[in-house]
Amino acid sequence: MFRIRLALTAVAVLFAISGCAAIQGEQVASTDKMLAAAGFVIVTADTPEQESMLNSLTPNKIQFSVRDNKPLYWYADPYNCKCIWTGDQAAYDRYERLVYQSNLVNEEQETAMMAEQAEFGPGLWGWAGGPWGW
Repeated sequence: MFRIRLALTAVAVLFAISGCAAIQGEQVASTDKMLAAAGFVIVTADTPEQESMLNSLTPNKIQFSVRDNKPLYWYADPYNCKCIWTGDQAAYDRYERLVYQSNLVNEEQETAMMAEQAEFGPGLWGWAGGPWGW
C-alpha cells in the first residue's frame, strides 16, 4: 500500500513539474515574440565560449547595463534559442508597451470568461435561475 501511494505521489509530482515547464516554455516563447516585435536584435551563441558566457547569465529576465553612455537592455535565452536579445531604450519602451497591452488583453479575456460563467453557468442554486428554474 505504501509503495502504491509513493508511486502515485511521484507520478503527480512529475506531472506538476512537466506542466510548469510547459507553461514556462510558453511564456518564454511569448517573450521572444514581443522582444522581436519591439525591435530587439538577436545575437546567437555560436562558439563554445559564447555558450559558456550565455549559460553564466541570468536566464529569461531583462537586464540593464550602460554601454558607451547609452542604456542597453538584454535578455538571455539559453534554453530556447541559445541567444541574447539586445535592445536600446526605444526598443525597451516598445517592449514595455507590448507587455502592457498583452496584459490588458488577458485581463479582458478573463473578465469576459468570468462574466459568461456567471451568466450561464450553474450557480449555487442550480442551473441559471435558482431553485425555481427561471
